[in-house]
Amino acid sequence: MKQRFSALDVRAIVTAFQQRLVGLRLQGIYDVNAKTFLLKFTKPDCKELVIVESGIRIHTTDFTRDKSITPSSFCMKLRKHLKARRLTGVRQLGMDRVIDFEFAVAAGAHAEGTYHIMCEFYASGNVILTDYQYNILALLRVVHIEDEKAFAVGMKYELEGSRSIEPVDRVQLVEYLKKAVPKDTLKRMLAMFGTYGPALSEHVILRAGLTPSLKVATALDIDPQSPQISALVEAYRDAFDIAEKLGREVCPGYIAFLPKKSDDDDDVFDDFGPWMFDQYRNKPHHEFASFSDAADVFFSNIEAQKLKSKAHQQEAAAERKLEAIKQEHEGRVAALELAHRKTEEQARRIEMNLEFVDQAIMIMRQAVAAGMDWKELEELVRDQKEQDNPIAERIVKLNLSINQITLELDDPADWDSDEDEDSEDGESHGEFSGPLTVDVDIFQTAFANAQRYYSSRRQAGVKHAKTLAVSSQALQSAEQKIKADLKAIKITATVSQTRKPFWFEKFAWFLSSDGYLVLAGHDMQQNELLVKRHLRPGDAYVHADIHGAASVIIKNKLAAAPESTSVTDKALGEKAPRGELTAETIPPSTLFQAGIMSVCQSRAWDAKILTPAWWVEARQVSKTAPTGEYLSTGSFMIRGKKHFLPPTQLVYGFGLLFRLADDESIARHTAARQQRRAIMEENLKSVGAKDTVDSTQAAPMTDDKDDSFTIIDAEKPEPKAMDFSAARIKYNLDEIENATEDAFKDADTRTDAGVDTKRRLTAKERRDQRKPKSESLEQEKQSEHVGKLSKKEQRRLDEEAKYEKQQPKEKQQQQKRGKKGKMKKMKEKYAEQDDEDRDLRMELLGAAGKKEAREEAVQADLNQEAPNVEQPPPSIVDQIKALAAKNSTDPEPSADASEDVIEETEKRVDDEDEVPELPMEHLNVLDTLTASPLPDDNLSFAIPVCAPYTSLSSYKYRVKLVPGTMKKGKACKMALTVMLAAADSNKPRSVYSQDANEAERLELETILANREKTLMKAVPETEMIAQMLGKVKVTAPNMESIKQKSKAAAKSRAKSKAKN
Repeated sequence: MKQRFSALDVRAIVTAFQQRLVGLRLQGIYDVNAKTFLLKFTKPDCKELVIVESGIRIHTTDFTRDKSITPSSFCMKLRKHLKARRLTGVRQLGMDRVIDFEFAVAAGAHAEGTYHIMCEFYASGNVILTDYQYNILALLRVVHIEDEKAFAVGMKYELEGSRSIEPVDRVQLVEYLKKAVPKDTLKRMLAMFGTYGPALSEHVILRAGLTPSLKVATALDIDPQSPQISALVEAYRDAFDIAEKLGREVCPGYIAFLPKKSDDDDDVFDDFGPWMFDQYRNKPHHEFASFSDAADVFFSNIEAQKLKSKAHQQEAAAERKLEAIKQEHEGRVAALELAHRKTEEQARRIEMNLEFVDQAIMIMRQAVAAGMDWKELEELVRDQKEQDNPIAERIVKLNLSINQITLELDDPADWDSDEDEDSEDGESHGEFSGPLTVDVDIFQTAFANAQRYYSSRRQAGVKHAKTLAVSSQALQSAEQKIKADLKAIKITATVSQTRKPFWFEKFAWFLSSDGYLVLAGHDMQQNELLVKRHLRPGDAYVHADIHGAASVIIKNKLAAAPESTSVTDKALGEKAPRGELTAETIPPSTLFQAGIMSVCQSRAWDAKILTPAWWVEARQVSKTAPTGEYLSTGSFMIRGKKHFLPPTQLVYGFGLLFRLADDESIARHTAARQQRRAIMEENLKSVGAKDTVDSTQAAPMTDDKDDSFTIIDAEKPEPKAMDFSAARIKYNLDEIENATEDAFKDADTRTDAGVDTKRRLTAKERRDQRKPKSESLEQEKQSEHVGKLSKKEQRRLDEEAKYEKQQPKEKQQQQKRGKKGKMKKMKEKYAEQDDEDRDLRMELLGAAGKKEAREEAVQADLNQEAPNVEQPPPSIVDQIKALAAKNSTDPEPSADASEDVIEETEKRVDDEDEVPELPMEHLNVLDTLTASPLPDDNLSFAIPVCAPYTSLSSYKYRVKLVPGTMKKGKACKMALTVMLAAADSNKPRSVYSQDANEAERLELETILANREKTLMKAVPETEMIAQMLGKVKVTAPNMESIKQKSKAAAKSRAKSKAKN
């Protein structure tokens, strides 16, 4: 299997880098291990990750890898010189396996301030940082050649001597092949000829019709004019063209596999290359869009195989450990059982030899009573043994310090072997056949000693039972712990692919407590993008009258696009009523939470000001400015009544959502979604009932100035504070409001919130003012109500009346050129014709048939849609399976590529107000996100969310944010520390339980907590910072203890690092 890059691979990867990386900025350099580095190149809306393994490989990657927590000194040196610098060039040194990354300044590559990274991929490899003159500033490893420093800091990196690829000459080829020894094969000889490399050389051999294992010295005709040499020279010409093409164009990559021994075997990677070589054609292979992608998959698969191998080794070690625990447990139990049986047998032997034991006890007792020395007594026993004394022969040992002697007692049943070999008693005590040693107390009788052994047997039985129970419990606990560790190893032993962010993650977003998607822009451009491309009929627009407030929109899940139906509508069994749906179907709690988001994104957060937000319908938001005015980027016109929300508290939150990986996990969370759907149905019914109620029963929290329009300007600064009561008296605002309330009940008047209302009149308006005015009765009544008004106020009322008259005209479709005159003639021609005459004439002309056909088609569509209402709501799993089945036969992108569809849709949108609607099907991904995973769930990754704290009530991991002084990065680290501590606290203290179901539940909870911790640590810091508010204070339960533990852990790590 191929293990490292060849010169041809380096040539192909350099060509790919020249198109993908040149012009990008190097934003990050990370350590993966001692020889592997990860380089992050970025530009707006583009990010490329390049992995460099010294001496082995270099390519872009789409897979995530664990990075070192503490960067190495070499990595810090690279960051110091290259951070945020633009990559201006990538080149290969000749045909060597060396790549030169150039970071030049504006003055040129030869000016001071230019840096180079030299990556070597031969031998052990090296990564070298040089200045503009190629003087070495830092390097990964110092190379010694013959006790001299060839490459070290301060020396110059030599560029001369690099080899280049050239066409093969016939004479040079023949002269080289003549040097072959009898054992040399053609493949081995040509692999070292020139700079073509092993893969291209084998391709040349096969293209020439030869065998790679051919013996050069014996089986090859090396005559210059031989057909074999001619075929090789011709094949080398094709190889030279291949190498030249790889240096000019980005070519696809290929991975070759070993043939499978059976259908159940997995694919085993064998080789990779930038060209379809002839040696790949007879093997199973796979083509990729670029060689960099092929190398990424190849080496990532090798890493995954290494991780799996490591996991198998850990699994085998865990199994061995479990087997050792089982053997130890069985040995302990067997030893206790043996001791129990031996004690019983010793008591029985004493009973069977009562007279002999009593005699031995009596002799020893008399000797001790006579004051005989213990050594003399032992000598006496030895002397009696020599004289064949039967009692002395049975005495094995004297232990008079504890008043005991050890006797060797026989079983009388063994004396008659002919009778006792087949007896039941002999079978039951066959384990202890023959003499058995028994300790006897000399100050007790033989019967008393037997009773002592029986008592000891009962105690040994109790101890055996207790030990058996405790050992089985410990064994079960150890088995559960080892199994949990093995499952955790299986989950984490993967190289995961870098996830693609969802389309809404570019904005500030959250899911409300009712399941609605709420979006807000980070800046003026994003506010413009939100309103133009994502605000649809039925959605709500939320804002606040304070500087810096975010433009927030709430995506109404009941607002179905013309071509599609949302998940909720499918569940309800019908489409949402287009044209009748309003934002009033959105629950009040969602509106309130969106108001909190708008206020907390404004200056109210820093100033700690409580202010209310308001919301309007989507149709009330426009980019059409009044005559003579201009709306800047991020500014909108609000026409009509504003619905004010209660004042909000400045309390925000930060939490984590988890992505469910499979359909079974998604199906477990259907109950919460069904509950939200029921709430939406009630809201929809309540809105329908509300239309029948008298208009006087309006909600109290609405704007009193219900006939107005407001300009929301994102660029103008916050106005200075002023006395509104004095201003109302000075400009007669109360009289103006009373005058316009009845006259313009349904019209749009204009008030400028925080914007200077002075504007210049156009030339047309000045001409209209000079002309005599023919006012209507309604305008005269207005002037009577208004009384004496200033010129400015009079012009304002005239503008509003004019706007009211133009409203119905604007709603009409603009006629094409020449249509107006044609319609006028038709009206004059058919003025006396009534409807019956018109229908009769149209029927004669044949047009009525088309009308009837259209009516029948419409009625047929209604009849087809009617049965769908009574169908049961499909589950999310069925919907996803149906969508996957549809996409498998449809050439359009699948559900996994929904973000690509949205991006392409947005790219086709121009700057007009009319923009295509995004299908609500793309919001189905929200059903795969959960805030509270269940023990059986399979999780893919975690997503950070910054939202109002009231919307995070169901989140398993969350912290509270209030106004403070902490920056985003530090706040993210603190929040992550708190959530990791919460994950540790969620682990069960013990996974043991007598109940098997309870034990399984505890085991799953332990696995889930470990998986959640792993996913939390894998969340990139940049994603958390992008969602976090600035200038906050992080609060959570047990905050002080968590801080102390984190400080203690940091100190211990620092101490261990200092020792190392």
